Amino acid sequence: MKWIFVTFSSVFLYLTSYSTDLKPKITFLIAEREYLTEETLPVFAKAHLIDDYHIAYCFADKAGDSRHTLKNSKHIDDADLLFVSVRRRAFTIDIMNRIRKLVNNGKPVAGIRTASHAFQLRKEALPVGHQEWTKWDHEVIGGNYNGHLGKGLFCNIKLASGALNHEILNKVKLPFTTPATLYRNSPLPKTSVALLKGVVDGHPPEPVAWVNQTVAGGKVFYTSLGHVEDFKQPAFNQLLKNGIRWCMSK
Repeated sequence: MKWIFVTFSSVFLYLTSYSTDLKPKITFLIAEREYLTEETLPVFAKAHLIDDYHIAYCFADKAGDSRHTLKNSKHIDDADLLFVSVRRRAFTIDIMNRIRKLVNNGKPVAGIRTASHAFQLRKEALPVGHQEWTKWDHEVIGGNYNGHLGKGLFCNIKLASGALNHEILNKVKLPFTTPATLYRNSPLPKTSVALLKGVVDGHPPEPVAWVNQTVAGGKVFYTSLGHVEDFKQPAFNQLLKNGIRWCMSK
């Protein structure tokens, strides 16, 4: 009887460990220097994601030549969701090909703020052996980034037309405000569906959160929000959590 108890105990421990390993994996690509997402995203993940997902991080330095060198890039290959917070980087050809492979395999992608112009340099020579993805915004994010309004403008976040019943907006209390500059993304490509809009007095409203689907069938959630102050807003955290869950749902 004792031998049977040990056997069943071992099987139970094995199955428990195995079931834990079946949690989907989210890999965060963090390489930007404006919004402190190397700090805010790990805090967000610990508070809202760690119970349901395995979490991994890939970082790049904020400045210098090494800013185009991604660390811990191995985590791209087995990611079930790629979460992008990158601004104007050109990683090595090998790493960019692995990101392309993930997208081409229909894996979901989520992005915040500067992810719309993640892999497109500006006024900078492309390092030898590195690569841009200049159509990333249109092909993956489903956006149309063309700059932003000036700083110091009061921006109100409201429901976009026709988005009332989308599950990503569940428990997201609107309206709320952000100090982030309002990105100009109008008009969105036809494949994208706007969920939220940003409204600044004296300017046309702009989409600030939407969903898209890649040619390979992968779900995409993006929001141009992501300022450090946004993470103090329960509505923003709920939006981000819902967007990730929607991306991971079948």
